[in-house]
Amino acid sequence: MMRERLLSALAQEFRARIPQFRLNSPDYQMILYAQRDLETWLRIKWGAENPYAVQRRLEKYLRGDYKEQEDFRAFLNVWLGNWLEKWRERVKILPKMPKVPSKHAERLEKAKRLYREMDHALELKETVIRKLIERGEICMTGFIAENMIVNEIARRLRRQGDELKAPRLDPLDILNSLMPKIERLPKEKGPLLFLKVGIYSL
Repeated sequence: MMRERLLSALAQEFRARIPQFRLNSPDYQMILYAQRDLETWLRIKWGAENPYAVQRRLEKYLRGDYKEQEDFRAFLNVWLGNWLEKWRERVKILPKMPKVPSKHAERLEKAKRLYREMDHALELKETVIRKLIERGEICMTGFIAENMIVNEIARRLRRQGDELKAPRLDPLDILNSLMPKIERLPKEKGPLLFLKVGIYSL
């Protein structure tokens, strides 16, 4: 029930800002992205132990008295404005995904497998998300964090015969390597994520 209420509130905010926004179209995916990012952002900002703690607190605001609901709508209005600004900055919509050279594609696929198999992969991703949010990132932080980690693993791969192999992957070492890139992000305004056409291109 909380999720439906939150999605409905987000949908109203989207429609108010983007008249051509259509819920019964692929544009709806943007609401799902925003909902996920909002819950992640609140979890970090509130220091919540898990997503359920965030959902319980959101339920209180969404089902509260008139003032609580109005206060939450005012917060959501500001938050979504910031999210849309970051969407325009960090997400690039393409008619189709660019063709990646086969050797680079192979390297990325190997890096993704190693990431999924790596010890403490979720903790590493959570820490990168936290660092991104601390530096003002608000949009698609989960996707951006995962892309950064996978690209860092891909950078470490070395070819041995027909195989790509990586040295032992230490999550703390990977985080330390990513920190300078994360620190520079507030000064860099280019896209960090590419999506295929199918949602509204702001």
